Amino acid sequence: MRSSSRLKRIGMVILIPMIFLICGYSLIYLIGRPVIQFVTSSIQLFLLTDTPTFEAAEQSFKPVDNDKLATNAKKELPSAKIDYPVGGQLFGKVKINSIKLSVPLYFGDTEKILRQGAGQFMGSVYPGEMGTSLIGGHNVDDFGKLGAVPIGDTIEVQTSYGNYTYRVTQLEVKNKKDQAIDQMIYQRNDRRIILYTCYPLDSMGLTDQRLFVIGEYASGPVINGNE
Repeated sequence: MRSSSRLKRIGMVILIPMIFLICGYSLIYLIGRPVIQFVTSSIQLFLLTDTPTFEAAEQSFKPVDNDKLATNAKKELPSAKIDYPVGGQLFGKVKINSIKLSVPLYFGDTEKILRQGAGQFMGSVYPGEMGTSLIGGHNVDDFGKLGAVPIGDTIEVQTSYGNYTYRVTQLEVKNKKDQAIDQMIYQRNDRRIILYTCYPLDSMGLTDQRLFVIGEYASGPVINGNE
């Protein structure tokens, strides 16, 4: 009996501190979780915005002259004659002169691409096609200037096959999964562009909010998908 009681006391001496230890660590985690998440996202953003190291064969882009393009009788570009970019390829530039924004444009929006410039979502249409072209960039780079773009301003998109202009119609702050924006991305009724970046514009961590700058097509060679 004495031996049994002694074992119980030893068990309680070991068990009770373990319970308090587990409860203590759990409480610390719950209290410190927001701080841990903020630090983690800040480190991720720092890694994303680290200066990229380019290889010797760096990509280059030269704008084309719209007046010298091989268009059809309706001044349209036959899609069969366009050398479309592939993933990771530099194929243009995004410019907004009023805010001194001039950013290289890549096809794709991977982390590596966004360290180098703006990236077009590969699930969106090419500029000039019917639908919406979706282009993103980091708020810690030039796209952080997008909040200063006035309604009615001009967005210029130079590509390897033609140059386009869009008139800014909306500036919206919405969740990155907003259904209205998602529907706009996949619409095929008119030609539009959406530029977006993380919001708030001075945020140092990854957020769920985005600033969307929406523009309607103004000029540039329309792509004829039937030719």
